[in-house]
Amino acid sequence: MAVQSSGDDLAINADIVNEFGGDAPHALSEYYGGGDLVGAGANPNVPTSGEFQLSDLYSATAATSLTVGSNINNYDIAAKVQAAGGDLNTPVVLTINNGVTVGSTSSGTPAMYTSTGWGSGTTITITNNGSIVGASGSNTSSNPGSGGGNGGGGSNGTDAFGNTPTAGTGWGHDGTNGTAGSAGSGSAESANNGGNAFTHSQTANNNLQVTFATAGTRTAGSAGTRTFNGNGGGGGGGGGNGSATCDGGGGGGGAAGGSGGHGGGQGGDGQAGSSTSGGSGGGQGNSGCGMGHTGNGCGSCISRGQGPSGGNTANFAGAGSGGSGGGFGQAGAGGQGGSQSHFYGHGVMPGGQGGSGGGAGGSGTANGSAGQALAGNTGKIN
Repeated sequence: MAVQSSGDDLAINADIVNEFGGDAPHALSEYYGGGDLVGAGANPNVPTSGEFQLSDLYSATAATSLTVGSNINNYDIAAKVQAAGGDLNTPVVLTINNGVTVGSTSSGTPAMYTSTGWGSGTTITITNNGSIVGASGSNTSSNPGSGGGNGGGGSNGTDAFGNTPTAGTGWGHDGTNGTAGSAGSGSAESANNGGNAFTHSQTANNNLQVTFATAGTRTAGSAGTRTFNGNGGGGGGGGGNGSATCDGGGGGGGAAGGSGGHGGGQGGDGQAGSSTSGGSGGGQGNSGCGMGHTGNGCGSCISRGQGPSGGNTANFAGAGSGGSGGGFGQAGAGGQGGSQSHFYGHGVMPGGQGGSGGGAGGSGTANGSAGQALAGNTGKIN
């Protein structure tokens, strides 16, 4: 209780000693502000030296009085007491006004906390007419470090050149399919945890007692969620063309780290998926025309070359390139199909189909933990 604020009946023994104590015989000089008995921070009207009248002790209190009159974050009670000129051996009376919210800028910092260094037997009495609210945990996401789908293999050119094809059938084989990426998974991290509303920080001893005279609203911070992106699917392999000359490229690996597929014959291998993106598919390759024509690629046989002894013309078109691997959470691209060929008058030889891209790995989630309304040395919180 504070000393009365007015009246003619103010007396040392009945009022001042009752509030602050002291040693008999009592004298006014015992009660200078900033001395052993009267805290200066809580009593700015009490002289610290010089002329001193009994009336200077009107409304004086043995406690440091703090009032939270507007919204504020990360309220450190010990720091506020010391800034007001008080010390950590003096009782504290703290009032949060109606409609005021004490919050936090980070889930790692309580909205209100005592800090440490309090002397034995010290008390903090809180009248909470407002709200103390912990910060919510953050929502975060992460990419996997491995598990991308593998690229499908490219098709070889078909039967060795010189075998007699059946009219209307193709020699082009199909590229193989890419494999699916692995699903994302893992555990929540500290940033996903909600923050505490009020924390009694002095856990090394029981010097400090905190009492909520009025509990008010004390709300823990809610938990956040961590999302784990799925891996990318592997690209499909390219199909061979409808002759024995052009080989499909291998599919690219999905992110992260999926293997590239092997190209068929002379087809190019697909690139492996990197830690951040899918690999590109391999290009088509040329096994050689087999008709006395060599070239720089499958397109070299598109021009009409002379066949052996019979002199029949042939038209060879290209094989398919491999599909690229998918990025995080994306399916791989399908491989290209091989082109048809018109061969020796035997009719159209259909090309092989490109392999399908592997499916995307599904995403996973993990939730953090909600904060606490009261935390720390809770055995010393009433």
